[in-house]
Amino acid sequence: MERLILRRFGVLTSALLTLVLLATGVPANPAGAAADARADAASIAGTPATVFADTAARLVEAATPPAFDAGFIISDELFYDGGALDADEVQAFLDEQVPACAPGIVCLADYTQKTVTRAGDDVCGAYRGRESETGAEIIAKVGIACGISQKALLVLLQKEQSLVRNPAPTTGDFSFATGYACPDTAACDVEYSGFYNQVYWAAWQLKRYANPPGTSEFFTGRPIGEPSPIAYNPDASCGSADVTLKNIATAALYYYTPYQPNPATVAGSPDDPCGAYGNLNFWRFYSEWFGDPTRGAITEGALENVTVVRGRIVAEGWAIDPSSVRASNDVRITVTDAAGRISTTTVRAGSTSDGALSVSPLSGGDHGFSGGTIVGAQGLVRVCAAALPLDGTSSSVEPLGCATVFALTP
Repeated sequence: MERLILRRFGVLTSALLTLVLLATGVPANPAGAAADARADAASIAGTPATVFADTAARLVEAATPPAFDAGFIISDELFYDGGALDADEVQAFLDEQVPACAPGIVCLADYTQKTVTRAGDDVCGAYRGRESETGAEIIAKVGIACGISQKALLVLLQKEQSLVRNPAPTTGDFSFATGYACPDTAACDVEYSGFYNQVYWAAWQLKRYANPPGTSEFFTGRPIGEPSPIAYNPDASCGSADVTLKNIATAALYYYTPYQPNPATVAGSPDDPCGAYGNLNFWRFYSEWFGDPTRGAITEGALENVTVVRGRIVAEGWAIDPSSVRASNDVRITVTDAAGRISTTTVRAGSTSDGALSVSPLSGGDHGFSGGTIVGAQGLVRVCAAALPLDGTSSSVEPLGCATVFALTP
């Protein structure tokens, strides 16, 4: 049986955002989220005012990023990078966010617990448990096991329960740290409670949404490259809008928290009753902490073979853009014949090839290309292939290789 866990509505899941809004006298609890807002505020009662001021300033800065694209929240390359941070780097980051826990309180930077050993499956690799592991070690090891970026897991912990920046979290904050198995309309499932469980199963689920090799194509309701409706709020009266998802990481975030921010929320309105902040906050926190989550990756690929058939050059190879590993690049093939004449043709890298699997096991095999052009002069012919960017512009191309062959005119 496939595991499909409904998500808790991602409205104002950051307690610190709640405090910023409360401090300015603006209501911080859109419809359906009042209880969550009160619980979040109560969870950090007693935090020193200086910490509030510093955190508020940083969060306000994070809340005014340059742009937000609902269809492209984070690149596949960054999201599925299981080696983004090691345990020491995670610990250093946590220490930087909260230099000291509140008196008598264990915060995430100082958290430890017993972990259990888990066998690997088609989604995550094996996890070797220990009698005592720090929160940083758990985050690092889960990221490695499941191939989910430790940076993304840190952002998830912050946008769900504010654990990264909260010097005084409650036991409940740790119990459902990632909001996993917490549906919108019911209580959280205690079977999945506990920090280790929450981090592991959230990472497992986020990876499962990608339908990795060995699993079924169960998650297809949010297709890549095609417009599909995404709601603004659990309240159906708030409406929805079509979003064309550009990659599988962004689709995974919407499976996990199935709402997009409406235009008023993106514009900064704090009191829209239909506002949903979950995925917007994911993008904001990642942007503030680690830089642009959608930054372009260098397209990878190769020109693998060039043949001449009756005066026609045929170039074959593969290309993949790691920012969106299921999308297909266009490839420009340039042929310079013996007379110096240049001809070009553009083909789609969407045929069967296993080359892209060397870049990402989630890419699938449909990144091959094959095409060419007729040559007009007999002799040595120079053939080059270059991948075009996914956005359709030709201002930046990535060379895939060149070859020289001898061509006979037909």
